[in-house]
Amino acid sequence: MSCEITLENIECSNSGNSFNIVFPLNKAQIMYNKFMKYQLNVVPGDYGLVSLDPECTQSILYTRIAKVPCDIKLLSSYRVCTFYSAPSFVNGKEVFNGYDAISSHLRSIQYNLDFGLSSKQCSETMALSSMILQKLRPLLEFIMWVDKRNNEELINPWHMKVLRIPFNYYYTKGKRESATDLIEAIYDFEDNPEIIKDYLIKAATDCLTSLSSRLGKDDYFFKKSPTSLDILVYGYVSPFLKLPLNSVDITNMIKSLWPNLETFVKRIDAKYLGDLIDNERFLIRESRTQQNDDEVSYSAIIILSLSAVSLVLTFAVNKGFIKL
Repeated sequence: MSCEITLENIECSNSGNSFNIVFPLNKAQIMYNKFMKYQLNVVPGDYGLVSLDPECTQSILYTRIAKVPCDIKLLSSYRVCTFYSAPSFVNGKEVFNGYDAISSHLRSIQYNLDFGLSSKQCSETMALSSMILQKLRPLLEFIMWVDKRNNEELINPWHMKVLRIPFNYYYTKGKRESATDLIEAIYDFEDNPEIIKDYLIKAATDCLTSLSSRLGKDDYFFKKSPTSLDILVYGYVSPFLKLPLNSVDITNMIKSLWPNLETFVKRIDAKYLGDLIDNERFLIRESRTQQNDDEVSYSAIIILSLSAVSLVLTFAVNKGFIKL
């Protein structure tokens, strides 16, 4: 068990068996934080997602709910790609990489979404968060970065198109290696991808069932406004509902078996991310390509039909059935 002292309020940590003893900021420090302007660097979004990276999604949502004054910079420019990773939070000369580091820092500067939770609720947050990271996150990592069909047809081409060269190669390579290491650490005894996928789906199903049961008919898991647990759930459930995945039909599973989780995602979209999820610029481009393909198909059908008619007429003339 560890103890951390920061200038904030009493809170619970969701990493391991630890807790934080913290103290309230004085008024001068609070006013200073309000006038600060921060920067959050994230992977771009598409398909109704604010980002295709779950940790980036969680970081964006945290800043929105906590009303952190920050500029969101996309990793689609050479300048941002050169100096920052995703997600990363810039506070003056300090840079915090990864959602855990970002959320911990935001709590330390008076942006604590779990303030007011009881010790029991803090314990439940830790337990459910651990379950999500152990059972739900591996399936998403597998589907996006390890599953050959989804990765080659959707995820990898999208990142190659959106991110800048050569950062797109470095990013996708790193994500594939990280996802592979995660899956191998869990299922080092099995090398058949289909069997591994079945294991992961079963574990994710158990997790989603528990989350759906715990949420029930409530808007959020603990309070009238979201906490860190709601952010974690949203970060790992929303991609399953929105990405056009090919090899796993988990979207319809969630809609039919756990409809309150779909409603939960829509609720957060409407209240906190409405102006950011209207970003289907790449999906629209894909739709236009599909329309063009359809037009080519119709043209091919017309040409083939005319050719067939021409052959029939030629045959009829040669046989004397039709005289010109």
